[in-house]
Amino acid sequence: MKNDYIKTLHKNYQSAINSFRQDFPDKGLINFGSVDEYLRSCALMIWSKGNVDAADCKAVLNEIYSSSANRRTYTNYDVTKAIDFHRNHNQSASVPEFFIKLVKFDAAHRTCYSRALAEIFEVLFIQFAVIDERMEYAEASQVTELYEKLIYHCNLNNIAARNTKKMDPYTLVRDMNIASEPIDDGPIQIGAEGKDPESIKELDELVGLENVKTEIRSIVNFAKIQAIRKRRGLKAFPISYHLVFIGNPGTGKTTVARIVAKVYKELGLLSKGHLVEVDRSGLVAGYVGQTAIKTQGVITKAMGGILFIDEAYMLSNERDVFGQEAIDTLLKAMEDHRDDLIVIVAGYESLMKKFIESNPGLKSRFNRFIHFDDYTPSELYQIFTGLCEKNQYTLSEEASEIVKEFFCRVYEARTESFGNGRAVRNCFEKMITNQANRMARYDEASIEQIQTIEAEDLAFLG
Repeated sequence: MKNDYIKTLHKNYQSAINSFRQDFPDKGLINFGSVDEYLRSCALMIWSKGNVDAADCKAVLNEIYSSSANRRTYTNYDVTKAIDFHRNHNQSASVPEFFIKLVKFDAAHRTCYSRALAEIFEVLFIQFAVIDERMEYAEASQVTELYEKLIYHCNLNNIAARNTKKMDPYTLVRDMNIASEPIDDGPIQIGAEGKDPESIKELDELVGLENVKTEIRSIVNFAKIQAIRKRRGLKAFPISYHLVFIGNPGTGKTTVARIVAKVYKELGLLSKGHLVEVDRSGLVAGYVGQTAIKTQGVITKAMGGILFIDEAYMLSNERDVFGQEAIDTLLKAMEDHRDDLIVIVAGYESLMKKFIESNPGLKSRFNRFIHFDDYTPSELYQIFTGLCEKNQYTLSEEASEIVKEFFCRVYEARTESFGNGRAVRNCFEKMITNQANRMARYDEASIEQIQTIEAEDLAFLG
């Protein structure tokens, strides 16, 4: 850690806070000693996520003050103890009282000083995180969490949006850490450098979905090669990783989306790799203005992962101002957080194509369609027997033939609303309920009898 970095950080801190203090019209509203205290607490939280030196942290912490009267002196022991506390308790900072007052001021005067201060804070958070000259994913996640908590409070109070946010901690995770690696001009071992993510095995193990597996594999291969190009100092071509899943219900769209989230995380495209699933009701509120807040709350929850919107076409209707409000909020978030938010929209093929075509913003961001075919009778039977095996049930020979014949029959008569995997699960649950009712009539039974499914347990399929 170099002393000139500490001096520069302190200069930036004082300059940013004092400039804000000069611009803000109500000089007595904010106690800037509380601002210093909040920033010191945030710095400790960020450092607890990385592998930083206590002496470096102490040197920075002692320089976080907006005026000499607010200065505090810390020892290495004080800093080590505080960082260990945050590591062990995993505490999250609450929105400070001074920020709540600032938001109320903005709401009353239709200004956006609170958003400006939140952006100042994020820049400072990033500077705290890189005192060891690199940004870890855990540090970037903590920076984003602190920033998003402040912004969420602004959104709840309808504070006007600003379009000045430039810094992204996840960009620093990629750019700083890759830049520190020496460029190797030797032969590139594609298989060694571009290893498959472990989660791709989960996709390979799913029944059927060969077209889906091919498409996801293509995305994985592209991302791997782009990562190799970056490591070798070559230009990477930016593409959209947002997806449109089209197909009938029960074809595994949600399951695949959950796996894709894990795959994207392992590829470094996402920081967390979780899935948040919603439909129109999860995004739209009952009054104009509330939908944006509700949608932004869902987006905040999905940050670092995938936002999966089922039956997304329900948002698009010429008379639906609420759905349009949700779409507008979503498109803005996809632009502002394009490096750490992936959106997958899903639904029936014809309706989804119409939905994407209805809005130029949607059309420009969603250009990869993945079709989920209906399961064939043999695939439906394979899913069914997989459920039996997983739950320790065995089909008798006669019961097995009844199930096979049933899936052939319903497949031939299927319509657009055919349930696919859901129909299989419904059939399985009805079957084991019937088997339980049959077994309840016995005074005693063997383990084999309790596990075996007989033809009469499937009478409802006739």
